[in-house]
Amino acid sequence: MESRSETEQLRQWWTDTLAGNTEAFNDIHKALFDGLYYYASKLLNDNGLADDAVQELFVKVWTKRTSIGNLEKVKPYFFTVLRRQILNQLRSLKLRELKIKMSIEPDICFSIEEIIVEKETEESLHTKLTALLNELPARQKEAIYLRYYEDMEYKQIAEIMNVNYQSVLNLIQKALNKLRSEQLLALFLSAMFIYKDLGRFE
Repeated sequence: MESRSETEQLRQWWTDTLAGNTEAFNDIHKALFDGLYYYASKLLNDNGLADDAVQELFVKVWTKRTSIGNLEKVKPYFFTVLRRQILNQLRSLKLRELKIKMSIEPDICFSIEEIIVEKETEESLHTKLTALLNELPARQKEAIYLRYYEDMEYKQIAEIMNVNYQSVLNLIQKALNKLRSEQLLALFLSAMFIYKDLGRFE
């Protein structure tokens, strides 16, 4: 999860942004862009569209900053607005293509490069873990991604995904139970520890 100092720093930058401080808003952009872009690329499966979506997000937030007002949790707010924006974009594209109304859910796909394991781990287990994660239902994958890749708290995930707190617990528990049933839970948790230790962008 976000460290207390990171949360407070983002809150201070946002307070300064409300006063029209462009440098403070630029600091927020630098701090959050990579995570937002990576999340958007997962939801859209297109790096170009992801970059456009995040840039559009920052433009909208800057333009509407006074109506947004004070924020206690800046990072979750940006992720929530980005997800809503992307869902609207996907829904609009689907409606134009099919001319019908349907429920659209983003579907994250994990790559084998993201599942960082110890060198001595058998390649077959590495491949099996990646495949199993991608077989999870879309909402379970998104909850897992936000919890273990973005260090979000359960309450924050609930706000981002627009579900209640218990639903988030259920989604993550079901995903972990699936990994446990295939004897891959320990490997997954180990991979997440290595991922956080190395950092996403080396």
